[in-house]
Amino acid sequence: MRGAMARQAMKKVQPSSTSRLAQQAYEAVRDAIEKGELSPGDRVSEYKTADWLKISRTPAREGLLRLESEGILTYHPRRGLVVASVDSESLKELFLAREVLEKALAGFAAQNASGPEIDAIIRLTDLEPAMIENREQMYQHNKEFHQQIRRAAHNRYLTKFIDTIDDIVAADRRGSSLVEMDRRKQVIGEHRKLAEAIAARDVAKAQEMSTIHIRNAYQSRLKVGIQKDGDVT
Repeated sequence: MRGAMARQAMKKVQPSSTSRLAQQAYEAVRDAIEKGELSPGDRVSEYKTADWLKISRTPAREGLLRLESEGILTYHPRRGLVVASVDSESLKELFLAREVLEKALAGFAAQNASGPEIDAIIRLTDLEPAMIENREQMYQHNKEFHQQIRRAAHNRYLTKFIDTIDDIVAADRRGSSLVEMDRRKQVIGEHRKLAEAIAARDVAKAQEMSTIHIRNAYQSRLKVGIQKDGDVT
């Protein structure tokens, strides 16, 4: 009797096939946006998503609705769901939120990081100078650097929130602050100072360096955006 009850309880907590496929759709579309395969304004339909992933429309729809709830997709009256565009006011709000979250994560990393986690952060900063000529390589490395700090912070909820913000900000790869060589040089120095503060267990310094880093990234992103808009006109 108890065995039957236990099996029934396990069935209730195990994710359904639809839930797993919805997660697959969510991750596949999110990754396509992050990689630049889908750009702001591109239409994303449940029909095409289902056909692309060889799944039914129901989990495809659920995955897309989750992306909409997180602000990565947005509803257009005539076109349906499209990749969200980030206007100047939205960008400001996103970077303000990112500043708060990254500051907290940097402080927690200084408090909670293990020895091997600190070594990994320092090692990543050691590798950066050799990548300065390769924008794509540095873009991916920059992501890994910040992900390593988030892992070292040991706060899954803050990490989940900041990952969503990153997905929205990264939707337009052309707007990355790393397109500028001067900014890439600046980032290398900022990462080094942030890593050293975490390694020293200096919470206040780690938070200060994180704040400086995010504010500089925002100013550089604005500059890139202005130039991009100028190119269009």
